[in-house]
Amino acid sequence: MIASFIAITGMSPSMSRAGLVAGLSLAAWYYGRRFHPIILLSLAAAITVMVNPSYCWGDLGWQLSFTAFAGVMILAPLLQRYFFGEKKPGIARQILGETLSALIVTAPILIGAFGQFSNVALLANMLVLPLVPLAMLLTFAAGVGGLLFPAAANVIGWPATWLLRYMVNVADYLSSLPWAVSVVQLPSLGIVLCYVGLIGLSVYLWRVTGYDLRNSNIIE
Repeated sequence: MIASFIAITGMSPSMSRAGLVAGLSLAAWYYGRRFHPIILLSLAAAITVMVNPSYCWGDLGWQLSFTAFAGVMILAPLLQRYFFGEKKPGIARQILGETLSALIVTAPILIGAFGQFSNVALLANMLVLPLVPLAMLLTFAAGVGGLLFPAAANVIGWPATWLLRYMVNVADYLSSLPWAVSVVQLPSLGIVLCYVGLIGLSVYLWRVTGYDLRNSNIIE
């Protein structure tokens, strides 16, 4: 299924990362083991860079994909443990924590590349992200249904169309707000210092909480 998904969506850097991470995690799970997120990210990054070295310095999608995933797998669980202890987060708190962590970790790269920062990204993600799995399922069902029953393709595809239109409308509306974007300039040294600070913050949270990052494995 992973290979089929990548074949359909294309071998973009972000899809390659997602496929590698999911495949490696499933393989480890099958043998009753778990990858440490740092090892998993490093291995996936090494494999993709070995295939195309220019990803590392010349592909913004590759950089954002790995930094966002690092935010979800490393920073998010550490923040959850620091602020809420061992209490398992609910769906809303988990989505909020993971989205905020991904935004924090990707912010230096985004600011450096575009010279601006979205003030509505967190709100947009909270309104859209929980519905992404459903949108993928409905789109898949619409595609299969359209192939099997071409005459009813419009009816079969209506739920997916409605949901995708809602997502696009949310993005369009929030991006049109006058305060949606802040202009921020960040030189290359500033980007490096930001990530040094984020690494330091992660180490501090890890030492204070004693959280085992292997517990944040993507395979439940």
